[in-house]
Amino acid sequence: MPEIILSINAGSSSVKISVYKVNSDSSSKHDPTQLAEATISGLTAPPASLKYTRGSEKVNNKPLDEIKSQEDAFRYILDYLVKDEGLPEMQRKEDIHFSCHRVVHGGGYDKSQVIDQETYDKIEELSDLAPL
Repeated sequence: MPEIILSINAGSSSVKISVYKVNSDSSSKHDPTQLAEATISGLTAPPASLKYTRGSEKVNNKPLDEIKSQEDAFRYILDYLVKDEGLPEMQRKEDIHFSCHRVVHGGGYDKSQVIDQETYDKIEELSDLAPL
């Protein structure tokens, strides 16, 4: 069973999530393969809209009047991914093994970091530079 990774980028006017899989076969390590990408934009200039790509499946600018915040957008995208029958690797939210989030200004961190209390505190000190 592949491991599912969500890459999340929540900004002031949009939320973007990319879904990747990594085969967990211990005999070989492979780079992640992107399975799908979803973006809800227009959070600060409604109506919000969905853009979704999975292989040849494409949704462009589907209006989403009920989406008003980053949290609404994130929940909508997660539900959309789970309900997508063309994405059998992610049939339940519990199928997600890892999630990562882009941080605008990570201070002295120049590569990916596990967020523990120490890294969280350092990034929190920089939150005035990019509050979201």
